[in-house]
Order: sequence, then C-alpha cells, then structure tokens
Amino acid sequence: MENAWYEIQPKNIYQVKKEQPLTQEGQQALLYLYQPIIGGDAMSLYFCLIGDAADKTAEEFTHLDLLNAMDVGLPRFFEARKRLEGIGLLRSFQKNDPEFGKMLFYELYEPLHPQIFFREQLMSFLLLSKVGEDKFQQLMRRFRPRPVDTSGYEEVTQKFTDVFLWSEKEFGRQEEKLDKVSNAFPLEKENKLQLDTKQLNWTFIMDMAERKFIDRSAFTGSLKEKLTLYHELYGYDEMKLVELMAGVVSLTDGSIDEKALEKTVIEENKVFYKKETDEQTDDQQLRRFNTLKQQGYTDKDLEMIRQSEDLAPMEYLTAIKQTKKSFVTKNEEWLVQDLVQKSPLPNSVINVLINYLLVVQNKSSLAPALANQIAADWSEKNIRSPEAAIQHVRELAKNKLQKKTKLAYSRQQSPQKREELPDWSASAKAVASDPQRKAEIDRMMKEYFNDEEGEK
Repeated sequence: MENAWYEIQPKNIYQVKKEQPLTQEGQQALLYLYQPIIGGDAMSLYFCLIGDAADKTAEEFTHLDLLNAMDVGLPRFFEARKRLEGIGLLRSFQKNDPEFGKMLFYELYEPLHPQIFFREQLMSFLLLSKVGEDKFQQLMRRFRPRPVDTSGYEEVTQKFTDVFLWSEKEFGRQEEKLDKVSNAFPLEKENKLQLDTKQLNWTFIMDMAERKFIDRSAFTGSLKEKLTLYHELYGYDEMKLVELMAGVVSLTDGSIDEKALEKTVIEENKVFYKKETDEQTDDQQLRRFNTLKQQGYTDKDLEMIRQSEDLAPMEYLTAIKQTKKSFVTKNEEWLVQDLVQKSPLPNSVINVLINYLLVVQNKSSLAPALANQIAADWSEKNIRSPEAAIQHVRELAKNKLQKKTKLAYSRQQSPQKREELPDWSASAKAVASDPQRKAEIDRMMKEYFNDEEGEK
C-alpha cells in the first residue's frame, strides 16, 4: 500500500458507471458470498460507488468525498479498490486531462448470481478458505435451488402458439429491426477473477511435473488458474505447486484430480482460517468492551484483545515477527499448527500466549517446550478468552511481586519501593527501550513458569 499516494490523490476526479441496477440476488451474493472474501472496506467502496452511479445530480466526484463517505484513509481505499478489481467487481481506467490532471473512470460489475457463484470452482474455493467447512455448507444450503415437487399433479399448461396469434411473415419483415433492438440490450459483461497466469514459470513447472509422472495435458486453463490462485493466496512457488500436484496425480494417466488438490490445499492451510466459534455482533462487542473498560482494562488492552480475535494465530505471529524485523521459523509454524489443532485453547488465547512470549518477554522465537507448558497450564485453568489470559498473567505477576517484596522486607526489616506491574500490551519496542524494566519482567515471568513448587 506504499504506492497508494502515488496512484491516487484525494483531489482526483472520477466517474462511475454500472450498466444495470444492482439486483436483489446481487445484493445477497455481496453480503453472504463476496463479503467474507473481499472484506468490509471493499464492500463499503462497492456500495458507495453504486450510490454515485445512481446519482442523477452529478456525473463527476472527487476521491476526497469517497474517502469521507467510507471514513478511511487513502491506503485503505486503494487496498479496497484492488480487492474489488481482483474479484471481478470493478474495472478502473485513468487518463491525464490538461485541465484537471489525472481522472479515473470506474466500471462496476454485477456480482455473480449465488447459483453461478457456487458453480465457479475458484470462487467456491475462496469462500471455503475464508469461512471454513461448516459455514460454507450453511451458505450452500441457503442458496441451493429447491426443486418443485409436482408429483400427483397433471400438467395443464397452455402452449405459446395456443394463446398468442402471430404472423411468421410479419416477423420476417421486422427481423432486421428486432436484431438492432436486441443488440442495444446486451447482457452485462462477465466478471471474472483477475488472475495473471504469466507470473508463474510454466516451462519449469511442466518439466518438474514430468518427473512426478504428471502429464503435460493435465495443465488445462482451469488448472493453471487454480495454481495461480494458490500462488497468490499462499505464496506457493513452482516447486511447492508441483509437490502438491504430485500428491493427487493419477499414476494411470498422469491426470490431476483438481478437487483433491483443492482439498489438500485447504487442509494444509486451515490453520490460517480457523475461526472463533463464538462470533459476536458489533453491538455485542461494543457492550462487551465497555464492560471490560469499566473493569479496568486499558485502551491498549482492548486493542490487543480485538487484534487477537481478528487474526488467525499464524497471521498474528507473522505480524509480530515483521514488527521485530524477524521471520517465522519452521519450528514455530509447526508449533502454532499443533496448538491450533490439538489444544482446547481458542485462537485468541493462543495469540495472547504468542504476544506474551515475543512481546512481553521479548524472546526472539517461540520455544516449543515453554509454549506447550503454558498452553497446558492455561487449558487446565479453563482460560477461554483473551481478557482472561491477560488477567491471569497480571495476577500471577502481581503475586510474585508481592511475595518477593514481602521476602525482601522480612530480610531487611525495611519497606521496599513498590514496583510497577508490567504493561501487558506494551509493544516490543517499548519493552526493549527500557532494559531495567525488561529485566524485571523477564525475571518475574521466568520465575513463574519455572517454579518447581507447582504454584501455577
């Protein structure tokens, strides 16, 4: 998003058009099928542009008005626009005007009808990857056609020729005119995923695939699109894609089972998309956060809770590692995958655990033994929410601090200076910038998790 300001300026003028009004089926598809894939900002942008396209009082608008209507900054707007373009809902054009500078033209497209959406394998795959199997099946049931049961009835429908009289000769005389009318009302242009298959080295892929007994004829246009999508979604390189195909190749004819390949990719990446089971509405979350604030949780705590619930553990770990100018190791990937799949802890609590080790303790990597020990301890204590995890660590730190202060007082017979409890949500930079504070945090927490007396 670093090039957003280069691509667009708030003062830039734009026009927008949609050939036909948004249908009710299109609205349903947007809300239930597209929104999980493109996100809230892209949804907001689509509806803002729909409103502009229907506005009869003006034909030109500035991006500043659009940013204000969406209540976002330019980078978020640009990212939302790219998502609409990539999913096939928007095409963008620009020109340089001598008087007004850069001007843009946006052409909106109708979302796929839900029944067509589910027939498009790539679209179904994107949705399945985002919402998980249970929600995907629920959406399928919602939009699946319901056949009409006419058993026991006899059809008595009248034919067209029995009801309407028309002259074939007269129709022939008007045929040229009718053709012109028909051409004046074309079907809306088809919207497709914008996938650039040229970004992969297909010569290299096919050469490597032959060594895995994959026939070159297996590389149909459909398979190439799917491999390109997997490359863009998960960053798979050519070697990894061949490895995935080798697991589903038919040894009899060298063909690829695309359904099996899709299932393999989803299974391998389900850690990224495992969702919390207790989803809440915005109103419920607002009331919950107000209650937490009254209980003493700070704004930083609430922000951390929100992030821990919005991001999957692997995404959360990657974000922290990038902030620390580091990278996720293979051992950390396996550790997080095991925690998600095997521990009873919700994803949000796993994220708090990751934050505690990498930010509060400022460790450079996740140690499997320590992380599993903490996870087992929190599981036994039935910690099921990020705020409970934060409170648990704070109470333990407070108890340790009081115990240490009392011991020092009894030895020296003099009151000790009260030390401030660690700020759970402090950033890695803030912790690292105060060596004394960092040393105290590490000392307290190490004592807690290495306590041989079983105080946990």
